[in-house]
Amino acid sequence: MPSTPPFKGGGKLRNRLLTLGLILYLVLMYVVFHSMGHEKSASPLDDVSLGDSTIHHAQPTPASEEEDHDDIVTTTPATEQTTISTDDEKDKQCDSQVNRNADPNHTRAHLNFWQSLDSASIDQYRHAWKQFMATDNEANTDPDAYDFHGRGIVLVAGNRDTFDRALTAIKLLRLHLSCNLPVEVWHLPDEHPSDDIKKQLEEYGATPRNLADSTLPRPMAERTTAEKQFQIKAAAIINSRFQEVLYLDSDNSPTTNPTFLFDTKGYKQTGALFWPDFWKTHTDNSIFDILQVPCVDEWEQESGQMVIDKKRAWRPLQLAWYMQKNYGLYFQFLNGDKDTFKFAWKALHAPYHMVQVFLGMGGSMVEGRFCGHTMLQYTDDIYSEDKPIFVHANLMKITDKNYFMQGDPPVERPWQEIKRYTNSRGNTWLNPVFYIAPGGRACMDFTQFQNEPDISLTRFDDTLAGFQDKYFDLGGIGGETRG
Repeated sequence: MPSTPPFKGGGKLRNRLLTLGLILYLVLMYVVFHSMGHEKSASPLDDVSLGDSTIHHAQPTPASEEEDHDDIVTTTPATEQTTISTDDEKDKQCDSQVNRNADPNHTRAHLNFWQSLDSASIDQYRHAWKQFMATDNEANTDPDAYDFHGRGIVLVAGNRDTFDRALTAIKLLRLHLSCNLPVEVWHLPDEHPSDDIKKQLEEYGATPRNLADSTLPRPMAERTTAEKQFQIKAAAIINSRFQEVLYLDSDNSPTTNPTFLFDTKGYKQTGALFWPDFWKTHTDNSIFDILQVPCVDEWEQESGQMVIDKKRAWRPLQLAWYMQKNYGLYFQFLNGDKDTFKFAWKALHAPYHMVQVFLGMGGSMVEGRFCGHTMLQYTDDIYSEDKPIFVHANLMKITDKNYFMQGDPPVERPWQEIKRYTNSRGNTWLNPVFYIAPGGRACMDFTQFQNEPDISLTRFDDTLAGFQDKYFDLGGIGGETRG
């Protein structure tokens, strides 16, 4: 059989195909590199590099591998700041796992607002706070111009309930904990303490202070229309006569003399000592864009207790005050006053130390499940981190006290157990949850479904022996009295 003759045009076709393939390859590479370059330079407002945006979850560390965590100081250096102006850039910085720890109630209420904000509105809000910091008289006044001096405790109170709670905290400090720090209790002009309350405050070395005094750096002549007056916290700290302030919410009771906090390493290095909250800030929250701070995997701040050196932290205090004053806007991003402090510090690159030991819960069992109604805060001291130093009854005070009555005759005993993660120091892979228990009780609980650390449940009275009895003996208020 005769062989098939070779196709004479094969060489030319092969060359044409190779040429066409080379052209297609060059076009493809151009598109890829052009796309990468475009993403890298996506309209930053400041000439700041995105840097390493990888989020690493802190997994439990075996005890044998623990470092000296007393050296950990959380700060916000200038190199950390990043402008976030597009969704693509935000995705580079915000790990989606952060959202599993976002406050569900706050997120549901405001998510649509965050997602609907356009860049022009964000630019407007950003310009406003920067303009305030550049031109406001108090923000640019040297704190030495005021006669701030010494250390002291600042509380805020208003109605009879909050004054009574503040009195209990003061009695615990004076009669049970031998704390001699001077105390100020600040109030709005229409919420003067009664003569009886005023007499008791003075008896225990506490001074009622009126926010309406026109000689103050940040006077407040009237209340706002808000249901809760969260916005007075920064004003009380700024206006206090103390240079170094331990701020306490009125429903927050110390379990030990807190004077030592002024001498802790984290506070002395930074001038601001903060404590963590149960939640993280949702990745879609526009506060990151407005304040130009990075979205990272970290816990929010719980501001029921803070230690602040006003001389070292004067300007971030003014920005926190500004956000609280403009609560109509900023409380849609931040759930009340609590994170205005941490975010103000971050926006101005001011250092602070966030306590690394995660908070615990105080509560009781409700139909077989733990119901946490009290936040328990700790210190970084490895020798005392098992004992809470603050008992903050944030949900207990809105729970029907009848749930807490025990014994015959019945007495109120709301704290039965303490629940916490066994390895929480510096750990962001935890999962606190909020739920509604039978009877409509608001509860917190810790869960362990995704390799979170082990959870411990211990008796409250074993850990804080005598505290509960002393609290109620001194007139402490437990749950809410309902009709």
